[in-house]
Amino acid sequence: MQVQSLAASGFLLVWGRLIFSTSTKNIRNEKPYNVCDTPVCVQRAKLINESLNTSADPCTDFYSYACGGWMAKHTIPKTKPSLGTFSVLRDELRETLRDILGNMSLVEENQNVTDKAALVYNACVAVPDLADRRDVVLSIMNVSGLCEWPKLRPQGCVANDAPNATAVLSKTKISTILAAGVGRDSRNLSAYVIQIDQLSFPRVGRNQLINQTSNSSKPIIAAYKKLIKVSMKFMKPHLCDDELERLADDLLAFEGKLANMTKPPEERRDIIKMYNRISLDKLEKNFSHIPIRALLQKEFSQANITLARNETIELYALDYYTKLNEFLRCADSYTLYNYAGLRRMLSWADVGSKEYRNASFELRKVRGGVREERPRWEICVDAVNGGMPDSVGYLYVQQKFSHEAKEEVEDLANRIMAAFNKSLQTRDWMDNVTRERAEAKLLKMGRKIAYPEWLFNTTYLEGLYKYVPKLCLNEPYGKMMYAVSLNNWIQEMKKLRKTYDTDAEWDGAAVVNAFYNPSANEMMFPSGILQGVFYEHGLPRSLNFGAIGMVVGHEMTHGFDDTGSQFDAEGALKQWWSNKTRKEFMNRTRCFEYQYGNITDKQTNMSLNGKNTVGENIADNGGLRLSFEAYQHLLDVEYGNVDTRLVGMENVTGRQLFFISNGMAWCTLNRPEYIKLMIQYDPHSPARYRINVPLSNLEAFSKTFNCPKNSTMNRKDRCSLW
Repeated sequence: MQVQSLAASGFLLVWGRLIFSTSTKNIRNEKPYNVCDTPVCVQRAKLINESLNTSADPCTDFYSYACGGWMAKHTIPKTKPSLGTFSVLRDELRETLRDILGNMSLVEENQNVTDKAALVYNACVAVPDLADRRDVVLSIMNVSGLCEWPKLRPQGCVANDAPNATAVLSKTKISTILAAGVGRDSRNLSAYVIQIDQLSFPRVGRNQLINQTSNSSKPIIAAYKKLIKVSMKFMKPHLCDDELERLADDLLAFEGKLANMTKPPEERRDIIKMYNRISLDKLEKNFSHIPIRALLQKEFSQANITLARNETIELYALDYYTKLNEFLRCADSYTLYNYAGLRRMLSWADVGSKEYRNASFELRKVRGGVREERPRWEICVDAVNGGMPDSVGYLYVQQKFSHEAKEEVEDLANRIMAAFNKSLQTRDWMDNVTRERAEAKLLKMGRKIAYPEWLFNTTYLEGLYKYVPKLCLNEPYGKMMYAVSLNNWIQEMKKLRKTYDTDAEWDGAAVVNAFYNPSANEMMFPSGILQGVFYEHGLPRSLNFGAIGMVVGHEMTHGFDDTGSQFDAEGALKQWWSNKTRKEFMNRTRCFEYQYGNITDKQTNMSLNGKNTVGENIADNGGLRLSFEAYQHLLDVEYGNVDTRLVGMENVTGRQLFFISNGMAWCTLNRPEYIKLMIQYDPHSPARYRINVPLSNLEAFSKTFNCPKNSTMNRKDRCSLW
């Protein structure tokens, strides 16, 4: 089951010295507020003043008010499709990792996992200065059963003489036609299980593959076609232009048919309806043209696992699987083989071919509007952090970890959870039984903050990369990275014969994002997001509540959005709602679908996809409301309604600072090409609407800024769920 993230995504009572050395409750002040004039607060006041556009009316367009100054002072780098506070923080994290990895000594003897990460990084950085390595890519294709790629149909060959498509498929990889992995069993929660889903097309996009001749798709398809031809020419330089053209056309038509069999994301939100539990034996008998046993066994043999005939499979795309089975009955085996090779090349050709890297950039230029390729070091930091997240996370946490951040996030989570629990008690559309189950789920919800405890257990950490062999200084980058990738896949497959372990499930510490995992009912806040505009120790609590507090509330609300609510307190996929309450719940989610779906983005003139974004929109609205209510309770009950303001900004109240901090967390500039992609595929709404719509749904915001009735930010018809 896919984990939901904050971006396209809890803090403590032991405050130490937050602003003053004594509690604000013990301070006598002639004014009804305190003023923070520490260096941290002076710097944050400067940051806020630079971000604001005070000529904009916060009651008309709060996003322009909170971010107008920031947007005027920033331009999107030529290497990026967008620039925002998230990406700025990610860039800072990348620079930290570059300094760490780039300055480590490179050793061959007695290597540990961090030594290997440094070697992989340095080999990656060196790639552009080296000759192409067709041999490395060919070796990867060989072990994938694709040594003849691309394969030409022999002259005079007729359909009856061609190999059977099913036989061809059984010799390649399951990733040719299906997404497969190992995850927590949705019914037997102590176990892992094989999960199968429909194919995805992130390089080009499902819509573009289905509508290849539309005006908007043509430039993307043309760039993709060039990439396909460059890939084939790299592997077989003797191929003539006519052969490359024909093969590329066949592959585009083939992939378009596969894409057309899949369902769009807005039709894949009812997880219970999508879920099918079936034995491997039955799956193969019912769908004889998909050699599922051979495909899976080939993969799991790498982990020394023999699959049983009654091995449980969780299938999340029965309709796609049914269509695929019929499609393979008549599919051209040569095109199928070449498509298997193309999928593999799209993953690995960049490690060996400069021309492929250039063609890949041209595709990104058309899709996302970028003007220049990213610096090589940046690409390599992302590659190593993505491939070795725990090794890199260990290095990052050693240098950047903040104990105060971890403690304060714990406190925030406790306070926001209390606000959520209070909200549950006031939902009059819920019956008592469902409310009690929701409360149990909320109280059971786990939280992972900063990094796992085992990160500093070197024996455990080394074990995570035990299948990465000793790396040599002169080894090509592609060979190193393939070993890392294979290690990760073997480690995932090995879980199939293990007991489910929630402590083992982490996504890395050096990550600027946050997550909610419905199958474990737990939130995750990696170390990378506990800094910058989201959190800083020593600020008035309003600012941290408005930023990282909103993040905590957002992830918490995911447990009760349209998809997360289909999992119970333990993480089991089941209907735990009464029919009547579920109906009331869905009626309220449709309010958000309609509200966001009726927004037309001015930059692209496209309507937002209210159905695909409904889960994130619910989380945005709920996270904002709950974090504000938690802050307001703190202010009223513990601080006697005496807020803390920033020096030089004494006219801005704590409540106003909360909303300004919330707005600043989403300041973003986007290229129009990138916004078009977001609206089509991203489950998150564009940044402007992640601020303005939730605020307009929150009456407390209008009161805080004295917004007139029926002003844009004080709408009459509000959507509210939690």
